[in-house]
Amino acid sequence: MENLTVIIPVHDFSKNNFKLFCNAAKSVPENLKIIVSTTEKARKKTHSKPEDEVQIVEEVGSLDDRVEFLTTSTGSSFCELVNAAVDTLEDGWFSILEFDDTYTDIWYDNVKKYLEFKPDTSVFMVLEDIKDFNNGKYVGFGNAEAYASAFSNEIGYIDNDCLQNYFDFYLTGSVFNVKDWKNVGGLKHGLKVTFWYEWMLRATSKGKKIFVIPKVGYTHNMDRKGSYVESYRKLSNEEIQFYFDLAKKEYFFHPDTDRNLSYEPKKEEKTDEKS
Repeated sequence: MENLTVIIPVHDFSKNNFKLFCNAAKSVPENLKIIVSTTEKARKKTHSKPEDEVQIVEEVGSLDDRVEFLTTSTGSSFCELVNAAVDTLEDGWFSILEFDDTYTDIWYDNVKKYLEFKPDTSVFMVLEDIKDFNNGKYVGFGNAEAYASAFSNEIGYIDNDCLQNYFDFYLTGSVFNVKDWKNVGGLKHGLKVTFWYEWMLRATSKGKKIFVIPKVGYTHNMDRKGSYVESYRKLSNEEIQFYFDLAKKEYFFHPDTDRNLSYEPKKEEKTDEKS
């Protein structure tokens, strides 16, 4: 299926992440194009010469004619790297692979079947095995809620109604329709921890269908040092709640009108002390 592209955002191309990246890329089916979306700063960290990119290609194996390195100057956040890569696509489908995750052996075959079976669907999510990056232990199962009784209006689908009450979904590993993505708009990096939640609210509010393929297609690793998710752990409960509340307000707005609202801690009220 030549019209499916895999995007791998890389904000840190240090030596510690090199093996992870290669392992992730090796899980991509051989007939798919790969866009490595990164920044000049990230590439200069350990891969500043053209031959270093050749080394990456050789390490992964049989990728020389289908890997494209996209260096963006628009920003280094996960959202900005993803948006920049999707902007280079005109049509077809794409998937996002985190460089410390992997696709399963059956991911591609199932995606291909469902793309043909449900052509009016905008996003195909997959069931995910979630593991602790540090010890390899199984943590949980992602995206299975879509198959719970009465969870949404149609079993297997995620709609705007169910999203009003539930938000814990995993979108990396999913397959997105390029034209529908551009119609909805990309990710809003200013939303930090809730950018995927806001995107799903926005997409479903525009009538885009999101379906969960009932097969495990992706292995997601958590708690890796230096990951984006780790940085979110520094947020206070108040700040996290702010971004969830903000997502429910911001999904009415296209990213072109992103108001860049940010969290501001509440100021403690001063009380007069009587002597």
